[in-house]
Amino acid sequence: MVANKPKMTRPTVYQFKLGDFTITNILEGFITRDDMHPVTATNGTAAEVEAIAKAHKLPFPQMEHQFIPTLVDTGDKLIAFDPGFGDKNPGAGKYNGRLADAGYDLNDVDYVVVTHCHPDHIGNLTAGGNPTFPNAEIVFGEDEFAFWKKGENIPAHRPPTLEMFNNVCLPFEDKARYVKPGDDIVSGVTAVDAYGHSAGHMAYHIESNGQQLMIMSDTVAHFAISTANPEFHFGMDDDPVKAVESRKRVLATVADNEMLAIGFHMPFPSVGYMDRHGDGYVWVPHSYQMNLG
Repeated sequence: MVANKPKMTRPTVYQFKLGDFTITNILEGFITRDDMHPVTATNGTAAEVEAIAKAHKLPFPQMEHQFIPTLVDTGDKLIAFDPGFGDKNPGAGKYNGRLADAGYDLNDVDYVVVTHCHPDHIGNLTAGGNPTFPNAEIVFGEDEFAFWKKGENIPAHRPPTLEMFNNVCLPFEDKARYVKPGDDIVSGVTAVDAYGHSAGHMAYHIESNGQQLMIMSDTVAHFAISTANPEFHFGMDDDPVKAVESRKRVLATVADNEMLAIGFHMPFPSVGYMDRHGDGYVWVPHSYQMNLG
């Protein structure tokens, strides 16, 4: 007889090789929501969203919104992309505690790359008021940082984001590095224009020994809804029209080049492919492809 109800556990770290690079995804945390519609499709109907959910055997309107930061270890440099909420959301901010499970320490990180300045991507730049990654150079998109620093025309739902930016990001201003689309962080790690979800939102193209990966960040909000109809507006997109343009371009690049993709909010371990399906796409989760040979 089971004396105690077992603790419900789930995987939180996943690693694989991409050429000479080691890629690590960490499940920083998740929240559950009851608003699959309208949040995944503010310009779509509840019936449209529910039909896609049912086709993917998903409940409706419940959904799980996951937060999946990525690390890229080139063998020479360790790059942490969007290291999550940290102590700004104790319920979901598990990144720092799980980094050791991936074999790394906060001191090991050489670069922290911020794809955009929303709370789940910048909160963990500091912990207890101090830099979380003491040896890292912080890298921002130039246009993204300038937008939030200016603080004008902020979307109605974003004043708390601006406040966090001012508290967390601005102190790094004089020490940070700023990049534009097409710039390399290191060789093989290149910024990609994915503007729209935020003013200067970036994706990142990773390549090593001919193997390619697109870190899509928040280009795709939901693995089923946002891919089935890329023209759906995500309720957290700051410029929904521009976000659609970027989503369609990035998804086409990933699909047409048959490259791996990682999305910050895709189901853990958040690694997969995009296949064209009608006017949209379907997410094909990675299984064991990158673990062979």
